[in-house]
Amino acid sequence: MAEKDYTEKKLEDYEEVFADIINVLLFGGRERVLANELEAGMSRSAYKVEGKFEEQERDAKKYWRSGSVRIALYGLENQTGEDPHFPVRCIAYDGADYRDQIRRRDDFRRKHKNRKPPAFYPVITLVLYFGETRWKGSRSLKDHLKIPEGLERYVPDYRVNVFEVAYLSDEQVKQFKSDFRFVAEYFVQNRKYREGLIDEIHLSEEEVKHAHEVAELLKAITGSKKFFKEESLNTGRSGKEMFTTYLEDVEARAEKRGIRIGEKRGERRGEIKGAVRIYRTEMGLKPNEIMPKIMSQFNLTEKDARKYVKNTIGGKA
Repeated sequence: MAEKDYTEKKLEDYEEVFADIINVLLFGGRERVLANELEAGMSRSAYKVEGKFEEQERDAKKYWRSGSVRIALYGLENQTGEDPHFPVRCIAYDGADYRDQIRRRDDFRRKHKNRKPPAFYPVITLVLYFGETRWKGSRSLKDHLKIPEGLERYVPDYRVNVFEVAYLSDEQVKQFKSDFRFVAEYFVQNRKYREGLIDEIHLSEEEVKHAHEVAELLKAITGSKKFFKEESLNTGRSGKEMFTTYLEDVEARAEKRGIRIGEKRGERRGEIKGAVRIYRTEMGLKPNEIMPKIMSQFNLTEKDARKYVKNTIGGKA
């Protein structure tokens, strides 16, 4: 587990990668945070429980500075599965960093009695969720609390910032300028391929700067032991060259479960086409009358419904 945690953090620990993640996810791709404005922070903190000290550790943590003034603290947490206790864990991380600010302000007052201590700065934690499905669990602290009647208004809530990497938009993926783009691209493309939204995977042609770290992070998260060929882990390789073994891995997994998935898709297509024929031949409905029915029945988009009607019976919908 320690080795897995270490390899997950290597890529994100680069300042330009860390800044890139913050800029895309929090600022819509605008370069608000520059790599040279980031300062590494101690990811480990301690707290006391029943007289004993316990440790907790963030995956990545950096201070955002303007000159000598700290503007904010950003923390990154990698999650491959849902943790029902995560809001509680996350508030402990953030609380430790706010507690550290109190300590620093007290030290400042002792050393500079006639000067005003620095202002508190916000602590912001981003949860990078690498799961294959949507995050279904609660993101709110209150959902984990059994609050006695009458106390609801006095209990402050705390929400975690979960970013589902596999469900980032194409526009968001393109906004990444660092090697994290290849990580995001992997999960988005793999999810779309698995759901049948794309027939083949399109990979970037751009060069990979930290190829080994990208490979190590993906191996740590996915658990794949044959993710990349060792000879492809050289800098200056394109994303497509680097992901050669990734494609082989996708094909191997497709052989194991693709037949089952394909059969289900085939059954679904057959059901939809059968419904279109029944509505047309037995009920005499027009194409534009069939569309809303199959959209509701099979949860289709208007575009997909129009395609099924056109391919099955022809005519304009």
